[in-house]
Amino acid sequence: MFEQRLLENVKEGEEVLALVRRTPLVVVAPTLLVAVLIIAPFFFLYPLLKLGFFGVLVVILSVLVGVFLGLRTLWVHQLNAFILTATRIVDVDQRGFFHRVVSETTFDKVQDVSYIIKGIAATIFRYGSVVVQTAGTAANLELNGARNPQRVQELILKLQRDATSGKPEDQLSADELLAMIQKIKSGIGEEQFRRLIANRPRKQV
Repeated sequence: MFEQRLLENVKEGEEVLALVRRTPLVVVAPTLLVAVLIIAPFFFLYPLLKLGFFGVLVVILSVLVGVFLGLRTLWVHQLNAFILTATRIVDVDQRGFFHRVVSETTFDKVQDVSYIIKGIAATIFRYGSVVVQTAGTAANLELNGARNPQRVQELILKLQRDATSGKPEDQLSADELLAMIQKIKSGIGEEQFRRLIANRPRKQV
């Protein structure tokens, strides 16, 4: 379900080469908070129920808040990603249930790709931020908590090289040029081809 929502940002006919997401480690703390809010009231259920309506209200509110924060954490975590295609990078930044920011850039506008690993946990478990700097006034793209940020950096740089190193459509390789000459030669005949070559304009000295 979440992947399908992410792919809504892909154009028709566009091939997704990679989907870069955040590591689950970045939501460990929020998940622990959710667990406490949902489970803790049941450890104190008896004394809370002795308080009557107020105690029941505390239990219900704690569970509801825990469920809400749990769903929000899952929603935000699953819908933050870099979508890499052959021509562009799409940065989907989900900031809440009803707040999403989608940015994109083509590979020819990428000026630099860097990654940041900060903190003991990030160093041990190898996760961090990937920052894509773009040309002009376009905003930089950033994915926090990405798994193996160095590999993500290398992948983006490789895709950029592949996207920008292609030859122009009007530039023929040596093999293509020879094939074209052979096609012309077979089409007009050997003798006519020799005459054509013999009558070609000569360079003036």
